Amino acid sequence: MKKLFTMVSGVLVSALSFAQQQPPQQNWHLQSKDVEKVYGTGVLKAYNELLKGKTPKPVVVAVLDGGLDTLHEDLKANLWRNPKETFGNQDLDGNGYKGDVFGWNFLGGENGQVTNESVEYQRVYYRYKDQFANVENEKEVKKNDLQHYRSWVLSKSLLKKADSIAPVDFRAKQVKDDYFNIKDRFYGNANLMGDPYFHGTHVGGIIGATRDNGIGMDGIAGAVQLMGVRVVPNGDEHDKDVALGIRYAVDNGAQIINMSFGKRVSPERKLVEDAIRYAEKKGVLLVNAAGNEGTDIDSEPHYPSPFHMKGNSRASNMITVGASGATEAGLVAPFSNYGDQTVDVFAPGVAIYATIPGNKYSPLSGTSMATPVVAGIAALLKSYYPELTAKQLKFIIEQSVTKIDFPVTKPKSGGTKVKMTELCRTGGIVNAYNALVMAEEMTKSK
Repeated sequence: MKKLFTMVSGVLVSALSFAQQQPPQQNWHLQSKDVEKVYGTGVLKAYNELLKGKTPKPVVVAVLDGGLDTLHEDLKANLWRNPKETFGNQDLDGNGYKGDVFGWNFLGGENGQVTNESVEYQRVYYRYKDQFANVENEKEVKKNDLQHYRSWVLSKSLLKKADSIAPVDFRAKQVKDDYFNIKDRFYGNANLMGDPYFHGTHVGGIIGATRDNGIGMDGIAGAVQLMGVRVVPNGDEHDKDVALGIRYAVDNGAQIINMSFGKRVSPERKLVEDAIRYAEKKGVLLVNAAGNEGTDIDSEPHYPSPFHMKGNSRASNMITVGASGATEAGLVAPFSNYGDQTVDVFAPGVAIYATIPGNKYSPLSGTSMATPVVAGIAALLKSYYPELTAKQLKFIIEQSVTKIDFPVTKPKSGGTKVKMTELCRTGGIVNAYNALVMAEEMTKSK
């Protein structure tokens, strides 16, 4: 199998490593173990056996990503539309974002938008090099600077020979906001179709491509409205953009937020954490990717993290997702990050066929693809059981997994077999059919 794509912010990977495997069917992630004999999600079985004759209510899902093809034949019918806004340079709804009909681009400027960007450890190392280069012990660092110092130390350890020159600050040149002022939040533009919107378009299709229209592929949730929030360039996302992207989505009615991105270093982690807490208070579910380095993120954190900086408590509205394959032999994707404390569930993330720009379709692999599978199931549950809270959605999705009772191959271990419970909290693969059965039981018992 040829290399089909490149890495985007550490969460999209090439299918090259699966060249020796038999490619699964295009919609295998919608299939089930008992019917089609693959470790899919049981979505097709659920529609056939549980949902006929039932009427869903629309659910707004925000796609925090690199953009979204708002003209795609399989997406345009299911796009979120701001009811009080029109295209143009006016802010009719008074939310501070002009012409945000389909969402907002926090990587935009007056004359265009950010496409390429450096990785975070490069930015952090050179930003704080003069301040911390001579520090020998963190006890010498002021309390208010401690988080930045720790980020700098980690960044220094990640430097490569190619990092001998400070990176270009592409974002600052284009966006021109006061990056260190979270109150400076009305920047960007309404154009969601700037590179790399390839990635976000694929993610959006997995969640909510139009079902049963006879073209392309079917998304998981039929009654969905996809809100585009552009925060991820070709390179690492900036914490401020992620934080404001979450807040924008929450304030404009998103009930579920998909976050198929991540990085090793998060210098402004508190901004993102505050936004996660804000979403928690507003009852919004966040679904985020575990990452594609094949490492244990209990010991090597991947951000955004479900754990809070103070007290190490855990966000109650956040699901972290690893990637799985179709068969028992390849159940755990060899690229997927894992962690029995941090990763909640695994979901199909190998060769997932979905939308790409220009009315096209392609199979892609990554925890980026596993994450919208879970967000799609959450939207499916919410659309048929709208009374379910974010915490209940998380509980149901986690408790209804297909438990894996056989040894699986630990990523990057040389073939070592372990229990699935050593790789994620629940020890299983998400199961939409089981989740809908549990949702029915939970809502009936009220």
